[in-house]
Amino acid sequence: FFFMNLKHLILISFLSLYLSKSWGVKPDSFFHHSVGTEKKPWTDKAFLNEPKDFQFAIVSDRTGGPRAGVFPRAVDKLNLLRPEFVITVGDLIQGGAGNRNVEKLKGQWKEFNSFIQGFDMPFFYLPGNHDLGNEVADQIWDDMFGVRYYSFVYRDVLFLCLNTQGGPGSKPAKLEDEQIKWALAELKKNKEVRWTLVFMHQPLWLMEEGILIRDKGKKILRKTESGWPKVEKALKGRKHTVFAGHVHHYSKYLRNGTSFYTLGTTGGGSKLRGEAFGEFDHATWVTMTEAGPIMANLAIDGIMEDDITTENHQKFWRSLEFEEYFKKGTDLNGKEISLILSNPFDFEIDGRLAWVRPNSSSWEIKPVAVNLSLSPGSKKKWVFEIDLLEDAKRGGMRQLPKLEVRFKDEAKVLDLEMLMSIPLEK
Repeated sequence: FFFMNLKHLILISFLSLYLSKSWGVKPDSFFHHSVGTEKKPWTDKAFLNEPKDFQFAIVSDRTGGPRAGVFPRAVDKLNLLRPEFVITVGDLIQGGAGNRNVEKLKGQWKEFNSFIQGFDMPFFYLPGNHDLGNEVADQIWDDMFGVRYYSFVYRDVLFLCLNTQGGPGSKPAKLEDEQIKWALAELKKNKEVRWTLVFMHQPLWLMEEGILIRDKGKKILRKTESGWPKVEKALKGRKHTVFAGHVHHYSKYLRNGTSFYTLGTTGGGSKLRGEAFGEFDHATWVTMTEAGPIMANLAIDGIMEDDITTENHQKFWRSLEFEEYFKKGTDLNGKEISLILSNPFDFEIDGRLAWVRPNSSSWEIKPVAVNLSLSPGSKKKWVFEIDLLEDAKRGGMRQLPKLEVRFKDEAKVLDLEMLMSIPLEK
């Protein structure tokens, strides 16, 4: 009996080892299948479900020239991705060093916190220079959040959240001695963690190295003694990554034997010139693994809801067809062409129809453009007249105008743009 059980145990162990190596999966409760053949319709990679791994998101500067609507959209989009929590690198309200108006500052915080209430997961605050601009703003922060710098450990990863403002209205950026002493103690206390992630608003390593500025036509390398080298030295030799904001430009730096990042914007002022300039609205998605953080920068407008296009959208754009069809050789002069639009949505749609005429065209169509508005369930017909110009040239007869159809709105409920050709048999 003992030997029979031993044989069964050996057989089960062999099968488990075979399945895990050959098919990338263990015969565990999370995975079952119906395939009985030797060959399987999936690859032999192991599931990426390491229990210690976790995902979180970072949002960057919202202010310093805020663009309305971007940050609230980011909240909605990140909820779709279900990170375990969200953290920021600061500049959350417009605030500023010259703003000591308590009512105004509290109003800005009320607006921002209303956005944060939309998150389905925890949000970790961090101050920027717009949030802690003077002693009044500092007191409001303290009343709301208690501390200006702090740390926490999540799944054996230390999150070190620093305040680069260094006291009331501090400018330039600085870590005060008390904070440095605290940071060194936190690092020592948590020396056994598997990774350390540092968050700050202003990129102190760049300020220590010097930032090139122009002063009355002269190039000056402006350096700032921020206290950062003391913290950086304590980080050396341990696994760590650093994140900052402030500059509104995304970039990756290699410092201290690891990766340092400045993030772009999440609604803050930006020329939005694209990837080459590091100017884009994004959230940074971080997957924490045993090998360190794996990062992906997600364009806010690149994260789309499951109802970004619905059956009604399909009905609408497929209905965009002229009522007439002209046979080959038809004299179009004086002919009418019509378009019927129906609104299948439960909201009002606004748009514009405009004829785009090539410079060499011998034709004009009236009216040249119309603005339209359709209430839910309504239908309307637009009629246009095609006329041949008096000074028409033979070569321009083939250059027919096209109808540009545009429906645009800030919420992007209906965001459509297309060109319609006159339906003439070829």
